[in-house]
Amino acid sequence: MESKKKLGLLLIRGSGHSGFKRQDLFLGRLMQKLVKRGIAPEQVVHDVVDWYGPLQEQQEIVLQRIRKAGIRLKSKLTRQLIITNIGDLINYGGKPGFPHYGYDETHKKVHTTILNLKKQLPENAPLLIIATSMGTEIINDYIMDRQKAAREKRDDPMGNSPFERFETLTGLFTLGNNLPIFAASYHVDEIRPIDFPSPHLPSDLKELAVWENYFDKNDSMGYPLKPLNDHFRNHAILKDIRINSGGPFTSWNFFSHFGYWRSRKLVNRLASYINKLLTIN
Repeated sequence: MESKKKLGLLLIRGSGHSGFKRQDLFLGRLMQKLVKRGIAPEQVVHDVVDWYGPLQEQQEIVLQRIRKAGIRLKSKLTRQLIITNIGDLINYGGKPGFPHYGYDETHKKVHTTILNLKKQLPENAPLLIIATSMGTEIINDYIMDRQKAAREKRDDPMGNSPFERFETLTGLFTLGNNLPIFAASYHVDEIRPIDFPSPHLPSDLKELAVWENYFDKNDSMGYPLKPLNDHFRNHAILKDIRINSGGPFTSWNFFSHFGYWRSRKLVNRLASYINKLLTIN
Protein backbone atom coordinates (compact mmCIF):
# COMPACT_ATOMS: atom_id res chain seq x y z
CA MET A 1 0.00 0.00 0.00
CA GLU A 2 1.37 3.42 -0.99
CA SER A 3 1.87 5.69 2.02
CA LYS A 4 2.54 9.10 0.44
CA LYS A 5 0.44 11.82 2.06
CA LYS A 6 -2.17 12.98 -0.41
CA LEU A 7 -5.28 14.33 1.24
CA GLY A 8 -6.29 16.54 4.19
CA LEU A 9 -9.23 15.77 6.47
CA LEU A 10 -10.43 18.49 8.85
CA LEU A 11 -12.93 17.68 11.59
CA ILE A 12 -14.75 20.36 13.56
CA ARG A 13 -17.05 19.33 16.37
CA GLY A 14 -20.00 20.85 18.13
CA SER A 15 -20.22 22.44 21.57
CA GLY A 16 -19.54 20.87 24.97
CA HIS A 17 -16.78 18.64 26.34
CA SER A 18 -17.70 15.24 24.91
CA GLY A 19 -17.14 15.87 21.20
CA PHE A 20 -13.50 14.81 21.14
CA LYS A 21 -14.16 11.24 22.27
CA ARG A 22 -16.88 10.75 19.66
CA GLN A 23 -14.63 12.11 16.94
CA ASP A 24 -11.76 9.84 17.94
CA LEU A 25 -14.04 6.80 17.70
CA PHE A 26 -15.28 7.95 14.30
CA LEU A 27 -11.74 8.44 13.00
CA GLY A 28 -10.71 5.01 14.30
CA ARG A 29 -13.55 3.30 12.45
CA LEU A 30 -12.87 5.34 9.31
CA MET A 31 -9.20 4.35 9.25
CA GLN A 32 -10.14 0.68 9.72
CA LYS A 33 -12.44 0.93 6.70
CA LEU A 34 -9.69 2.48 4.60
CA VAL A 35 -7.28 -0.32 5.49
CA LYS A 36 -9.89 -2.89 4.44
CA ARG A 37 -10.09 -1.12 1.07
CA GLY A 38 -6.31 -1.38 0.68
CA ILE A 39 -5.63 2.26 1.47
CA ALA A 40 -2.76 3.22 3.76
CA PRO A 41 -4.23 5.55 6.42
CA GLU A 42 -1.01 7.56 6.25
CA GLN A 43 -2.22 8.97 2.93
CA VAL A 44 -4.90 10.89 4.84
CA VAL A 45 -3.61 13.64 7.12
CA HIS A 46 -6.30 14.51 9.64
CA ASP A 47 -6.70 17.01 12.43
CA VAL A 48 -9.45 18.17 14.78
CA VAL A 49 -10.20 21.84 15.46
CA ASP A 50 -10.06 22.47 19.20
CA TRP A 51 -12.13 25.64 19.00
CA TYR A 52 -13.64 25.29 22.46
CA GLY A 53 -10.74 26.77 24.46
CA PRO A 54 -11.39 30.54 24.23
CA LEU A 55 -15.10 30.20 25.00
CA GLN A 56 -14.56 27.64 27.74
CA GLU A 57 -12.07 29.90 29.52
CA GLN A 58 -14.60 32.73 29.74
CA GLN A 59 -17.43 30.40 30.74
CA GLU A 60 -15.36 28.91 33.56
CA ILE A 61 -14.66 32.40 34.92
CA VAL A 62 -18.39 33.07 35.08
CA LEU A 63 -19.13 29.74 36.78
CA GLN A 64 -16.35 30.18 39.34
CA ARG A 65 -17.47 33.67 40.28
CA ILE A 66 -21.04 32.51 40.79
CA ARG A 67 -19.85 29.64 43.00
CA LYS A 68 -17.62 31.93 45.08
CA ALA A 69 -20.50 34.35 45.64
CA GLY A 70 -22.08 31.75 47.92
CA ILE A 71 -25.59 32.38 46.61
CA ARG A 72 -27.80 29.31 46.86
CA LEU A 73 -29.01 28.28 43.44
CA LYS A 74 -30.91 25.18 42.40
CA SER A 75 -30.30 23.09 39.27
CA LYS A 76 -26.54 23.63 39.33
CA LEU A 77 -25.83 20.96 36.73
CA THR A 78 -28.48 22.37 34.41
CA ARG A 79 -27.04 25.85 34.79
CA GLN A 80 -23.56 24.55 33.95
CA LEU A 81 -24.95 22.75 30.91
CA ILE A 82 -26.61 25.93 29.68
CA ILE A 83 -23.52 28.10 30.18
CA THR A 84 -21.07 25.62 28.62
CA ASN A 85 -23.23 24.29 25.77
CA ILE A 86 -26.13 26.54 24.85
CA GLY A 87 -23.91 29.44 25.86
CA ASP A 88 -21.58 28.56 22.99
CA LEU A 89 -24.24 29.63 20.50
CA ILE A 90 -24.34 33.05 22.18
CA ASN A 91 -20.69 33.47 23.21
CA TYR A 92 -19.35 32.67 19.73
CA GLY A 93 -21.11 35.81 18.56
CA GLY A 94 -20.27 37.89 15.57
CA LYS A 95 -20.78 37.06 11.91
CA PRO A 96 -18.70 37.44 8.75
CA GLY A 97 -17.34 40.99 8.57
CA PHE A 98 -18.34 41.87 12.14
CA PRO A 99 -15.56 40.91 14.61
CA HIS A 100 -16.27 39.77 18.15
CA TYR A 101 -14.01 38.30 20.87
CA GLY A 102 -15.44 34.78 20.77
CA TYR A 103 -15.65 34.85 16.98
CA ASP A 104 -12.09 36.06 16.46
CA GLU A 105 -10.48 33.75 19.02
CA THR A 106 -12.39 30.75 17.68
CA HIS A 107 -11.26 31.49 14.12
CA LYS A 108 -7.65 31.72 15.25
CA LYS A 109 -7.98 28.14 16.46
CA VAL A 110 -9.39 27.08 13.09
CA HIS A 111 -6.49 28.73 11.28
CA THR A 112 -3.91 27.01 13.47
CA THR A 113 -5.42 23.64 12.53
CA ILE A 114 -5.55 24.52 8.83
CA LEU A 115 -1.86 25.46 8.91
CA ASN A 116 -0.99 22.21 10.66
CA LEU A 117 -2.67 20.24 7.88
CA LYS A 118 -1.06 22.37 5.18
CA LYS A 119 2.46 21.73 6.51
CA GLN A 120 1.99 17.98 6.16
CA LEU A 121 0.57 17.96 2.64
CA PRO A 122 1.80 18.65 -0.88
CA GLU A 123 0.84 21.96 -2.46
CA ASN A 124 -2.81 22.09 -3.58
CA ALA A 125 -3.74 18.80 -1.89
CA PRO A 126 -7.51 18.24 -1.78
CA LEU A 127 -9.23 18.99 1.51
CA LEU A 128 -12.24 17.29 3.08
CA ILE A 129 -14.18 18.82 5.95
CA ILE A 130 -16.52 17.05 8.36
CA ALA A 131 -18.34 19.51 10.59
CA THR A 132 -21.07 18.86 13.11
CA SER A 133 -23.53 21.00 15.05
CA MET A 134 -21.97 24.30 16.17
CA GLY A 135 -18.93 23.42 14.06
CA THR A 136 -21.02 23.81 10.89
CA GLU A 137 -21.66 27.48 11.69
CA ILE A 138 -18.05 28.14 12.66
CA ILE A 139 -16.55 26.64 9.50
CA ASN A 140 -19.21 28.32 7.34
CA ASP A 141 -18.31 31.75 8.76
CA TYR A 142 -14.60 31.05 8.53
CA ILE A 143 -14.76 30.09 4.85
CA MET A 144 -17.05 33.08 4.13
CA ASP A 145 -14.47 35.45 5.60
CA ARG A 146 -11.64 33.98 3.51
CA GLN A 147 -13.70 34.13 0.33
CA LYS A 148 -14.91 37.69 0.95
CA ALA A 149 -11.33 38.90 1.51
CA ALA A 150 -10.20 37.16 -1.69
CA ARG A 151 -13.03 38.70 -3.75
CA GLU A 152 -12.22 42.16 -2.43
CA LYS A 153 -8.47 41.52 -2.91
CA ARG A 154 -7.76 42.47 0.71
CA ASP A 155 -4.82 41.27 2.77
CA ASP A 156 -5.95 38.28 4.79
CA PRO A 157 -3.51 36.85 7.37
CA MET A 158 -5.57 33.66 7.43
CA GLY A 159 -5.68 33.27 3.65
CA ASN A 160 -2.09 33.27 2.43
CA SER A 161 -2.31 30.19 0.19
CA PRO A 162 -4.85 28.33 -1.97
CA PHE A 163 -5.20 25.69 0.76
CA GLU A 164 -5.92 28.35 3.42
CA ARG A 165 -8.48 30.00 1.12
CA PHE A 166 -10.24 26.63 0.63
CA GLU A 167 -9.56 26.65 -3.08
CA THR A 168 -8.71 22.94 -2.78
CA LEU A 169 -11.81 22.08 -0.73
CA THR A 170 -13.29 19.05 -2.48
CA GLY A 171 -15.64 17.39 -0.01
CA LEU A 172 -17.85 19.06 2.60
CA PHE A 173 -19.90 16.89 4.97
CA THR A 174 -22.09 18.77 7.46
CA LEU A 175 -23.89 16.86 10.23
CA GLY A 176 -26.67 18.21 12.43
CA ASN A 177 -26.31 21.61 10.75
CA ASN A 178 -27.03 24.65 12.97
CA LEU A 179 -26.95 27.27 10.21
CA PRO A 180 -30.76 27.82 10.16
CA ILE A 181 -30.64 28.60 13.90
CA PHE A 182 -28.37 31.57 13.12
CA ALA A 183 -30.34 32.60 10.03
CA ALA A 184 -32.35 35.28 11.83
CA SER A 185 -29.12 37.26 12.31
CA TYR A 186 -29.41 38.14 8.62
CA HIS A 187 -32.13 38.90 6.13
CA VAL A 188 -33.04 35.30 5.36
CA ASP A 189 -33.49 35.80 1.62
CA GLU A 190 -30.02 37.36 1.38
CA ILE A 191 -28.11 34.52 3.03
CA ARG A 192 -25.85 32.78 0.56
CA PRO A 193 -23.97 29.51 0.73
CA ILE A 194 -20.20 29.49 0.48
CA ASP A 195 -18.71 29.53 -3.02
CA PHE A 196 -18.14 25.84 -3.51
CA PRO A 197 -16.53 24.27 -5.36
CA SER A 198 -13.95 26.97 -5.91
CA PRO A 199 -13.38 28.02 -9.54
CA HIS A 200 -9.69 27.32 -8.83
CA LEU A 201 -10.30 23.64 -8.04
CA PRO A 202 -8.75 21.39 -10.73
CA SER A 203 -11.34 20.00 -13.14
CA ASP A 204 -10.75 16.36 -12.19
CA LEU A 205 -11.44 17.17 -8.54
CA LYS A 206 -14.32 19.49 -9.38
CA GLU A 207 -16.13 16.58 -10.99
CA LEU A 208 -15.94 14.74 -7.67
CA ALA A 209 -16.78 17.69 -5.41
CA VAL A 210 -19.65 17.05 -2.97
CA TRP A 211 -21.50 18.92 -0.25
CA GLU A 212 -23.64 16.50 1.71
CA ASN A 213 -25.71 17.88 4.57
CA TYR A 214 -26.95 15.12 6.88
CA PHE A 215 -29.85 15.57 9.28
CA ASP A 216 -32.13 13.41 11.41
CA LYS A 217 -35.85 14.28 11.43
CA ASN A 218 -35.84 13.92 15.24
CA ASP A 219 -32.85 16.21 15.71
CA SER A 220 -34.22 19.64 16.65
CA MET A 221 -30.70 21.13 16.51
CA GLY A 222 -29.90 19.93 12.96
CA TYR A 223 -31.59 21.06 9.77
CA PRO A 224 -31.76 20.70 5.98
CA LEU A 225 -30.37 23.71 4.12
CA LYS A 226 -32.23 23.72 0.80
CA PRO A 227 -35.45 25.27 2.24
CA LEU A 228 -33.62 28.39 3.52
CA ASN A 229 -33.94 30.39 0.28
CA ASP A 230 -33.41 30.22 -3.47
CA HIS A 231 -29.64 30.57 -3.14
CA PHE A 232 -29.42 27.29 -1.21
CA ARG A 233 -32.24 25.61 -3.13
CA ASN A 234 -30.45 26.20 -6.43
CA HIS A 235 -26.94 25.33 -5.25
CA ALA A 236 -25.51 22.96 -7.85
CA ILE A 237 -24.08 20.25 -5.60
CA LEU A 238 -25.57 20.77 -2.13
CA LYS A 239 -27.61 17.74 -1.06
CA ASP A 240 -29.75 17.42 2.06
CA ILE A 241 -29.69 13.80 3.17
CA ARG A 242 -31.92 12.43 5.93
CA ILE A 243 -30.23 9.88 8.16
CA ASN A 244 -31.22 7.89 11.23
CA SER A 245 -28.75 9.04 13.87
CA GLY A 246 -28.20 7.61 17.34
CA GLY A 247 -29.00 4.31 19.06
CA PRO A 248 -32.16 2.62 20.40
CA PHE A 249 -32.59 5.16 23.19
CA THR A 250 -31.67 8.28 21.22
CA SER A 251 -32.56 7.88 17.53
CA TRP A 252 -36.20 8.86 18.13
CA ASN A 253 -35.64 12.02 20.18
CA PHE A 254 -33.56 15.19 20.61
CA PHE A 255 -30.47 13.20 21.60
CA SER A 256 -30.17 11.93 18.03
CA HIS A 257 -28.22 15.18 17.58
CA PHE A 258 -25.24 13.58 19.34
CA GLY A 259 -25.25 10.37 17.31
CA TYR A 260 -23.85 11.40 13.92
CA TRP A 261 -20.26 10.45 14.78
CA ARG A 262 -21.48 6.91 15.55
CA SER A 263 -23.16 6.41 12.18
CA ARG A 264 -21.85 3.42 10.21
CA LYS A 265 -23.50 4.84 7.12
CA LEU A 266 -21.35 7.96 7.36
CA VAL A 267 -18.17 5.97 7.98
CA ASN A 268 -18.86 3.84 4.89
CA ARG A 269 -19.72 6.90 2.81
CA LEU A 270 -16.52 8.73 3.81
CA ALA A 271 -14.35 5.67 3.20
CA SER A 272 -15.86 5.23 -0.25
CA TYR A 273 -15.41 8.90 -1.11
CA ILE A 274 -11.81 9.05 0.11
CA ASN A 275 -11.03 5.92 -1.88
CA LYS A 276 -12.41 7.58 -5.03
CA LEU A 277 -10.40 10.76 -4.48
CA LEU A 278 -7.16 8.88 -3.88
CA THR A 279 -7.51 6.95 -7.13
CA ILE A 280 -7.12 10.17 -9.13
CA ASN A 281 -4.78 12.04 -6.81
